[in-house]
Amino acid sequence: MSKYSDMEQRIRYMVRNEAEQSIKDLNIDRANFREVPKTEWERIIKQFYYTFIDHEHNPKIQLGYVWLKFREGLHYAGRIQYGFDITDWEEFVGKIDELIPKKNRPAEYYYINDSGWVYEGKLPEIIRVLGDCSGLVEDFYILPKRERFDWVVCYCGDGDCMSIIKR
Repeated sequence: MSKYSDMEQRIRYMVRNEAEQSIKDLNIDRANFREVPKTEWERIIKQFYYTFIDHEHNPKIQLGYVWLKFREGLHYAGRIQYGFDITDWEEFVGKIDELIPKKNRPAEYYYINDSGWVYEGKLPEIIRVLGDCSGLVEDFYILPKRERFDWVVCYCGDGDCMSIIKR
C-alpha cells in the first residue's frame, strides 16, 4: 500500500514532471542537475529532518510545513520576502545565492521539495529550474551537498519567503 493517496501521488508526479520538463527546456546538462538515485533519498531526507526538525515533537517525517517544526537553538540568519521585497519569481529564486554563506561553499547542493523529490547539482542550475517552475512546489529546501548539513535555505509558500537557518 502506498503512503500517498491517489491525488497526492498525481500531484507528486506533476511536481517531478514539471522539474524534468524544465531541465529539458532549459537544456541543462544532467551532470549539473539531476535527480538523486532513489536508493539515497531516505538517507538524505532523514539527515535533513533529524538535523533541523524538532523530531521529538514531530516524529513522522513530513516535508510540508517544515518551517513550523524547526527545533530550538537554530539561528535564522537572513530572509527574503516574495511579493514584498521582490515581485518577479525568477528574480526571487535568484536571491538564493545571497542567502548561502560565502565561505566554504560546496560544489553541489541538494534540492528537496515538499513532494519528496530529491535532486542534486550546481546552484545556478537549481536556480534556473526553480525559476522556470510554475508554483506546484509549496515548500523547498536547499542544503550543501556534504557529509554534515550546517545550514538550510527554506522556502515557505504560505509565507512567500526564503530564510537561511544555521545550526
